[in-house]
Order: sequence, then C-alpha cells, then structure tokens
Amino acid sequence: MKEVKIEKCPFCGGEELIESTVSSMVSGVCVANGETRRAILFATVCRDCGSVVRTYCKDPENLYPKKERRK
Repeated sequence: MKEVKIEKCPFCGGEELIESTVSSMVSGVCVANGETRRAILFATVCRDCGSVVRTYCKDPENLYPKKERRK
C-alpha cells in the first residue's frame, strides 16, 4: 500500500493528527469462491477540530487480492 502523509488538517490547519480505529469493519465478497473477507478501518482525526481527515484500510489485499479483482 502506498504511504500517504497528511501533515495538516485541510479544515482548520491543525497539525496534531491522531490515528484511531473506527468502530466498524469493511467487508468484501471474494469473486472466485463467495468467501466473505473483512478488514479493520482506521481514521486519521484532527485533534484540534475533530474532523476525520482520512478513513482507510491498512491491508486492502485482505479484501481483494490483486489476482481476484475484476478487470
């Protein structure tokens, strides 16, 4: 996964960003065998204004390995 650097909040300009887990998961269904896969969601949150600057999955390959993706 490509690393994304966020240094400032785009909403308030705050520079203190924290990482937190989101209280839900994202799930996907494997095209090849119908198996359900899940991954934890993470959020980058601005400590100054509370805005969620980014939501992401650290291991997207757990959901859809490249070999199984549709073209």
